[in-house]
Amino acid sequence: MPGAGELRDRITFEARTPDANGDPLGPWAPQFTVWAQLVWLRGSEAALQQRLEGKQPVAIVVRSSSSTRAINTAWRAVNARNPEQRFNITAVSPAKEQGFIDVLATMGGATG
Repeated sequence: MPGAGELRDRITFEARTPDANGDPLGPWAPQFTVWAQLVWLRGSEAALQQRLEGKQPVAIVVRSSSSTRAINTAWRAVNARNPEQRFNITAVSPAKEQGFIDVLATMGGATG
């Protein structure tokens, strides 16, 4: 289980704002920033294939809270210390460890 000392990364989760028609297609807006642990994935066939396509898979481990339980695949994650590092969220699931959430993502997209 990740301890407080292992949550070393600051991640900002962002969602799209509504456009003129009320559709969530407007600019990205920060929702909240939390401490997280970035776990770069490698080794599985799917992960290797994504890396060949230039998409680095990553698991973002965050503490479970009312805010983090709202994260979904329409959102993106941004490294708060390096805003050029953006992650497309592909899945959100409870972590093996109680009290944590795994946010699976790929690095390198979600611009705009």
